[in-house]
Amino acid sequence: MDQYEVTQGEYREIMGANPSSFTGNNQLPVENVSWTQAVDYCARLTTREQNAGRLPAGYTYRLPTEAEWEYACRAGTTTRFGFGDDAENDLFNLLRGFAWFNLNSGGRTHLVGEKAPNRWGLFDMHGNVWEWCGDWYGAYQGASLSDPKGADTGSFRVIRGGSWDYYGRDCRSAYRDSLMPDYRYDDYGFRVVLAPGQ
Repeated sequence: MDQYEVTQGEYREIMGANPSSFTGNNQLPVENVSWTQAVDYCARLTTREQNAGRLPAGYTYRLPTEAEWEYACRAGTTTRFGFGDDAENDLFNLLRGFAWFNLNSGGRTHLVGEKAPNRWGLFDMHGNVWEWCGDWYGAYQGASLSDPKGADTGSFRVIRGGSWDYYGRDCRSAYRDSLMPDYRYDDYGFRVVLAPGQ
């Protein structure tokens, strides 16, 4: 999984355009991106890297599954946030060191990697922009599962992580929401995974 959300500079390099509302620095996360556009970015990045001989055989770039995303966000923790202890009375102080959310963002996105990373070195897993996942949105199965598979079909895709425009509680590791795959807004972005198959 990429350490950072895809930046505007990276997106422009692959797609030839920048759909973002908050511009001015190539290191801002790309936003205003639909699930469909994020998947297209992954396909084009894969093609470019394969043509340049920089990918191991059989590997592709793609969006993370919802299970992969949460596993990476939690970084081995079992608390509400991937940075560990999260006592309710100190939630704001804890969150502001790791996340851009509605109480500290100033109403906009911020450069990727400005806040502290989680225990596995992943930045902005909480806040800044929502991140698209590859899965269809659906109810979880009742039993406890490891690496659960998403719904086989649906009308909505999963987004995770919260954003600069949402409350801190919406940035929890387990919080999930759903959107139509062609929906775009100025707090929806993504990060990529390099994985075998597909």
